[in-house]
Amino acid sequence: MTTTLPAHDPGPRIGVVGSPGLPRGDMLVAMTGLTTCLLPFLTPAGPGNTAAADAGILLCIVLGLLWAGREHLPIRLPYATGVAGMMLGGAFAAYVSVAPASTGLVLVQDLLLLTWGMTIALGRHNPAIVRAVTVAWCRTAAVYSGVMVLAYLAGISALTGVSAKDGVRAPYTFGDPNLAGNYLVVSLFVIAACKHPRSPGVRRIAYLLVLVAIGFTGSNGAMLTLMIGLLLSVVVTTYRRRGAVAGIALLATAGLVGGLMAGVVMPRVDLSHLRAEAAGSIPLLRDSVGRSGSSSSERATIVSEGARLFLNGDATGYGPARTKATLEATQAPYVKEAHNDYLATLLERGVIGAVGLLLFGVAMFVRCLRLVFGNLPRPYDEIVPRPWLLAVIGPVMATAAGFYEVLHFRHLWTWLGLIAALVLAMQDQQDQRDQREEAS
Repeated sequence: MTTTLPAHDPGPRIGVVGSPGLPRGDMLVAMTGLTTCLLPFLTPAGPGNTAAADAGILLCIVLGLLWAGREHLPIRLPYATGVAGMMLGGAFAAYVSVAPASTGLVLVQDLLLLTWGMTIALGRHNPAIVRAVTVAWCRTAAVYSGVMVLAYLAGISALTGVSAKDGVRAPYTFGDPNLAGNYLVVSLFVIAACKHPRSPGVRRIAYLLVLVAIGFTGSNGAMLTLMIGLLLSVVVTTYRRRGAVAGIALLATAGLVGGLMAGVVMPRVDLSHLRAEAAGSIPLLRDSVGRSGSSSSERATIVSEGARLFLNGDATGYGPARTKATLEATQAPYVKEAHNDYLATLLERGVIGAVGLLLFGVAMFVRCLRLVFGNLPRPYDEIVPRPWLLAVIGPVMATAAGFYEVLHFRHLWTWLGLIAALVLAMQDQQDQRDQREEAS
């Protein structure tokens, strides 16, 4: 979906900040960087689980609209079709089920995050926006991880958020160890894609700090998505450097090894014994690997209860964020939120929302593929030297959506805005080439 204000030729806007014809938007640049720095600080939460970053997001949206209007820039709403489908499904389900007015807050969150992604996508007109977001993200993740690792080792619970509820797992300032782990996993690939910090030695220290911080969250989901991301990073990097044959060969080899592990090795491994050993070892293993059996069982029960709820209901859904309340109303034996974006969308937003989620996923993966196979214009290539590693985050988040509800993660939409800005810059570059060819 594209909303076009009276537009100048986008061609000259691909360039270094301050070059002729390139609108600056300095205030927006500064605010997007600051807001990105605030993404990890979600506790203490305000009304409706709001956080300091939300104020920054709102201000960035206003500044972006004012800047685009003043400079007559075309505004693109990436992912709008899919999000519109999910919002329509949620609104229709809430109306049919006579859901409380509070469910409307979820739809407001959908709109806010969509427009936040749109604001970052304005980086197609000014590389400084992309630079501000990526540099702020990389530096914040590295420094944040270092501080939290030291706080964890020193036992400073006020910083690490460690409490009896999660055992020794660290939720840090996210309020949830799984959310913290997911942010850090995504941050690791952002650092790798942007090669920032620029010094290889300092960057290796940043990698180490982020990895240790992930470990202290004790999130099994974070570890799984980290492994998937690392494997895909090796595959796509091999493709970029050695060609399609080498990339496909490596992917096939990984698939063969994975198949052998799943079909031959894993059936002979006593997982219950390993979990029991972990449960009786150090506290971090006890609260992560040691609980994986019960965690898997709980999630299987949630899926089973959700499937029963859907089959006993209809295709319209029960309304946004209404899974737990609906299970309570039907006296289900196990009452929990869905903890799964696919199941939650189907239950809460019905078939209309599920179609919207499918369209959203397609839009996301098309952009990821463009980053894997395409080349960025020079100013953006200098900011993100390895954009294919940003694309790896797509499968990472799609996997995480199977055991978290990630669609309202602020860092997800920050990443979505980044890849939209980069792909739009690639399209602008191609349009310029086509115009030159026609003129010649």
